[in-house]
Amino acid sequence: MSTADAGRRIDPRRMFALVVGIESYTIGRGWDLPGAARDAVRFANWLTAGGVPEEQVHVLVSPLDRTAVDLPQRDVPPPTRDHVERLLFKELPACDGDLLWIYWAGHGYLDDSHQLLLPYADATREWTCHLNIEAALRWWKGSGVQAGRFGRQIAIGDACRVDARLARQLSFGAAEYGARRPDSDRLQFALYACRVGELAQNLPDSGAGQFTDALLRRLRETSPPASVSELVPIVRTVQADLLELRADGLAWQQPEFVVHRDWTGSTVRGDDRHPDGPPGDGTTTHGAVVLDQRGWDELAPLLRLPCLPSHTYDAYRWAFEITDCVHPVRRGLPAADLAGVTHDLDARQGRRGLPLVLPFMRYLAAHSADEAWAQQILDWIESARARLGAPPVPVPPRADPAQVGLHLRFEEDGEREGTFWVRTWLYRDDGFETLWESERPLDPPATRRALTRLLAETRAYDVRRIEFHVPLELLAEPFESWQLPIGRRGRSVELGRAFEVVVRCPQERDGLAGTLWRRKWRWFKAHGGTDPHAVRELRDETVSMDLGTLLQSAEPPVCVLADVSGPRLAETLEAVLDAGVPIAVWHRGGGEPGRVAAILDEQRDQGELNLPRLPFLVWQSRIPDRPCTTPAGRSSTAGLALLWDDPERVPERRALS
Repeated sequence: MSTADAGRRIDPRRMFALVVGIESYTIGRGWDLPGAARDAVRFANWLTAGGVPEEQVHVLVSPLDRTAVDLPQRDVPPPTRDHVERLLFKELPACDGDLLWIYWAGHGYLDDSHQLLLPYADATREWTCHLNIEAALRWWKGSGVQAGRFGRQIAIGDACRVDARLARQLSFGAAEYGARRPDSDRLQFALYACRVGELAQNLPDSGAGQFTDALLRRLRETSPPASVSELVPIVRTVQADLLELRADGLAWQQPEFVVHRDWTGSTVRGDDRHPDGPPGDGTTTHGAVVLDQRGWDELAPLLRLPCLPSHTYDAYRWAFEITDCVHPVRRGLPAADLAGVTHDLDARQGRRGLPLVLPFMRYLAAHSADEAWAQQILDWIESARARLGAPPVPVPPRADPAQVGLHLRFEEDGEREGTFWVRTWLYRDDGFETLWESERPLDPPATRRALTRLLAETRAYDVRRIEFHVPLELLAEPFESWQLPIGRRGRSVELGRAFEVVVRCPQERDGLAGTLWRRKWRWFKAHGGTDPHAVRELRDETVSMDLGTLLQSAEPPVCVLADVSGPRLAETLEAVLDAGVPIAVWHRGGGEPGRVAAILDEQRDQGELNLPRLPFLVWQSRIPDRPCTTPAGRSSTAGLALLWDDPERVPERRALS
């Protein structure tokens, strides 16, 4: 069908549909999604009520026991991989039709290319079998379907679009269905319930997905044949409906009903500006205020910074919180520069009257070390706020105070093997205080005695963390397992159970490695600790001579989870230091694959690894073990080691020897 035929009304008897709703998954009860099966049945009923033959509407649902009673009692097969792919790639392509509807309600994830992956009902953690909807649409647009059939195809996905890399316990793999030569006469129209990186809201109390509920309300005002030619205005109306709910605090998703191509061949985007409003009038379809052209013109010069400022991601999150707007589920920033971040914020309106860009810039100004730039930002905010009639921007919260830490630096003696010059500092109130330095090189027992005395002397400062600044060869020393007589009545306490214990190697960060180290830390400070690119997990098979080069090829990763065996551990840590990676976690002496990630998974909340909390999480992981003390004064339990090397927190480097 060519675009010249766009206005032709399609006979509903020439329509076919695959309608899927998954509430119950083999993977476990944690994946229950009440309402998805009912949504699928409601969509199928709208099709059949509009004249589409019931036998041409293929419904696959897997309801929960408590919701099955509300569904029609008929034999409906479950949406397993075999059932879905048999229908989608064998039976339906063999039919003679003009339009194919695909409706899917269930869980959804995005791969690295932002393709939507829809797990089947029989998906498991070990093999998360799924439909790659983009790949399926490419197959349907190609020559796999007989020429002249199914000239129009509509795909509707009421599913989340969150990064699959956040679900590290799942194993998606690849799902491709064969490359086909595209047929330019076939037109496709894809609607998604939310933008990339966001959740599609489910309403379990009413047994419905919020997107499907809003869509069906509009579709019921028309019929399947009439709706085909009116999809663009219907989509825009549904978009406005959901944005109104969002403005009232009743919805969280930003409806980006991405239409790949409409029936005229034009691209249609999920733009929330009102299509009939004058350009730059500062309004949207839901009445929220956005920046005007003058605001952008005045802000543009202030956004031209050499790199993202510290706390950019914190400012991004706070802008949503302070405006009572739910932030995107996607971890990390939406762009690599301030201009991109501010434009993204201006398209995500929550509370009426306050553009998200204003609190975002207010937060950056409050945490900037450049006082002149901060004052220019504050002046710009006040000017834009007064002109737009926006309410005052609240004062951002101050950064959490840094923990009081005890720092010990070790320098090799050079004459007596196994002895080190030791110097100590107390870090508090954003500065270092010199405590003590050894008058001679110390062996490990003497160092432990000195540390015991220092902890007694600094008890009033509430020390929470002990940081060991060591040369490369001392990374193998299990400081966290040192037994010190600091308990009640001089009882021995394992250091890593009483304090957050980390190791550092600032003296190894010279030359290019030092430049990379500072660059990666700046990225970490700007992008926050939940960005999906921040962490790289390494296994034995990924360790090679080129590992250091790979780790330094971009600012991320800033953290390495080294799930490697003992023989590979030394070269892995060498690569970490060569690449300037500031944070690393490994199992003492090496461990089995997946061990490090599994230990951290037990400690962290909400399925995300927030890097600023990593010292606390590693400390927590040490507490449940029951140590067995060896004669050498060390615990026999080999736990996690943490390298936490902050280039902005390094005491003076005067040589002790």
